[in-house]
Amino acid sequence: MFGLAVRTLRYRKGAFVAAFVAMVLGAAIVMACGGLMETGIRTAVPPRQLAGADVVVAGEQRYDIPGTDESAVLPERVRIDDDLVATVAAVDGVATAQGHVLDGPAPAGMVDAIAVTAARGIGAGELRERIGTALDGTATTTLTGDDRGLAELPEARASSEDLISLAGVFGGWATIVSMFGVASMLALSIQQRGRELALLRATGATPGQLRRMVLGETLLLSVVATALALIPGRYLGEFLFERMTDAGVVPAGVEFRQGWIPVVTAVGAALVAAIGGALIAGRRAAAVRPVQALAEAALETRTMSPWRWLFGLLALSGGVALGVVTVTVMSGPLTSSTAGPAVFLWAIGLALLSPVLTRALTAVLQWPVRAVAGVSGHLAVLNARGRAARTAAVVTPIVMLTGVATGTLYLQSTEDAVNREAFARGLVADAVVTSSAPAGPELVDRIAALPGVAGASALVRSTGFVESPHDDSQGDEGWTLQGVTAAGAAATAPVTTVAGELTDLTGDTVALGADHARSLGAGIGDELTLRLGDGATATVRVVATFDAADDFDTLLLPADLLAQHTTEGGVHEILVAAGGDADAVVAALRELAAATPGLAVADRAALYDDYGDQQRTLAFANYTIVLMIVAYAAISVINVLSSSTGARRREFGLQRLTGATRAQVLRMVGAEGVLVAAVGIVLGTLASVATLVPFSLARADQLTPSGSPLIYAGVVAVALGLTLAATLLPAWQALRQRATQAAAAAD
Repeated sequence: MFGLAVRTLRYRKGAFVAAFVAMVLGAAIVMACGGLMETGIRTAVPPRQLAGADVVVAGEQRYDIPGTDESAVLPERVRIDDDLVATVAAVDGVATAQGHVLDGPAPAGMVDAIAVTAARGIGAGELRERIGTALDGTATTTLTGDDRGLAELPEARASSEDLISLAGVFGGWATIVSMFGVASMLALSIQQRGRELALLRATGATPGQLRRMVLGETLLLSVVATALALIPGRYLGEFLFERMTDAGVVPAGVEFRQGWIPVVTAVGAALVAAIGGALIAGRRAAAVRPVQALAEAALETRTMSPWRWLFGLLALSGGVALGVVTVTVMSGPLTSSTAGPAVFLWAIGLALLSPVLTRALTAVLQWPVRAVAGVSGHLAVLNARGRAARTAAVVTPIVMLTGVATGTLYLQSTEDAVNREAFARGLVADAVVTSSAPAGPELVDRIAALPGVAGASALVRSTGFVESPHDDSQGDEGWTLQGVTAAGAAATAPVTTVAGELTDLTGDTVALGADHARSLGAGIGDELTLRLGDGATATVRVVATFDAADDFDTLLLPADLLAQHTTEGGVHEILVAAGGDADAVVAALRELAAATPGLAVADRAALYDDYGDQQRTLAFANYTIVLMIVAYAAISVINVLSSSTGARRREFGLQRLTGATRAQVLRMVGAEGVLVAAVGIVLGTLASVATLVPFSLARADQLTPSGSPLIYAGVVAVALGLTLAATLLPAWQALRQRATQAAAAAD
């Protein structure tokens, strides 16, 4: 049967080319996402300044959150005591040990890293263990190989987690979509050969022989396809990684790594999809009686299998469950973590149930199609109803394309709109002054004294954690810390004081949200222990509580306290609020900046535009990966439709022999394309609406998503255009053959 499988592939090239392309692209996409995940796990940062060191000692950036099993990466550089240089130098096997300041200026008595050179005959791994033993109990880590670069680029640790999460989510759904596409393409390929398989059964072939033949064809295709996918998979992974770097998701300096694990994963996923699709598609053809098989091949009387019903309903149930969770449980940026998977589940569920749904929608859409297209529309409807299984097969990729594209694009546009609105609400200041050198309190006072200025405050940003008392509301990302100037905090921060006064934010003090304070059981005068961004602890006294927007998860600290625990070590931004004429204040600030080297001024409009640019840059990473999946779905549309249309040469030949012209056949095919596209677009739209309504309610408190209607119009136009192109072009090619030859061709 394997020899028969090889000959089948040879003489039915058109039936298998689409399946082959789907396998290659599916494996390449999975391989690319796997490469991104491996890159995040390895976080390879070849050293530059410390390239000559065998071992590098740096501060431990990872922080274990008390009372939980979670850990976080601290956002600021964790520096180490320069007394440790002597401790390291005294370790047996160390030739030299030298402290380095990589992000200056560092506080007195502190260094950023210690570069260690091994004595002759001592390996880096052995020396690392010795140094680690000598420094046991200190907040340090010893690094070798490409990990040495982490001392130069500590932010790479945090970005690696983002990259792993992003690659994991999209890689998982890319795997499912590609497996679904491959299985659907194989099912259509085998379905088109229903008469051939039925004749084999009628001439004595056993069910086992047919299954082995189908499996042999699939194995041969998948082995060649996965081998060919190695090259595009590698380059696609590098392309996506470069887009992540350009978008700022990954800092420059991290190198792309794609070893054997993503390759094996992609090959395994492709083989599972291909073999599973072949076994499912060929099961019924091998199991039914020969006479029944011949009748079904001619009349397409088959119904949906119980397994398809089961998995389709399970997928829809999952989509409904995620929608309920989105509305009732999720809030803030985490809302998309349930809404994103929901659109895939809805699209897959509707695609699996497409044979039943296609019949129902065809019955509804037949009247406008017949009214507009006349006889061609009537024939198109009859073909769609008479070939329900084929129609459902070509509808499936259109559902995936429309549903995933519309859902994910509007999810991102709604998230962007909510973030921009939140930024606008929180933008109390009318201008910001930036300083290339650390700005002292005297500059803040000087700005505050300008005519028309209602308040000026230093601005320092970081992230920290509440260690004591235990904070149940604290996530693994901690709290945003904002350093302010006491005198100008009330005028420049988007908060309303509930208790205490923001003017008391001096020394070791803190102001926090009233609800947050109640959850901690803390009031005015109580003390909190904070873990700051550089790993240092600070005991601060509560001097004020405030009300703010729900997404203002921020603790206010004195700027001079917070600044000394940041990598920059000083204040570089000053917020300015105008008491009346904002333009006059901005003009005065620009005069001051012109007379003071190193100062620059941005008004409110510039701040808003800059924030929009940042949002678009960050969203670009998501758009890139989503569009990759959508592109695969689009290629699946082309594959399925062109394969399905190209297999109808005999039908077209018979129509021409009975008097139909080429133009009439093309009009019929065009009407079929419009009908199929309409069914797929309706189902895909349903999948996106079922996702977007819960998300919009939870995230934006509205029923409809934010974003231009042109997004949906563009998706519909692409789906319709691809459908018509993938049906009319193969039909035109088939019609170039003589009618008698086409009528004598095999199905």
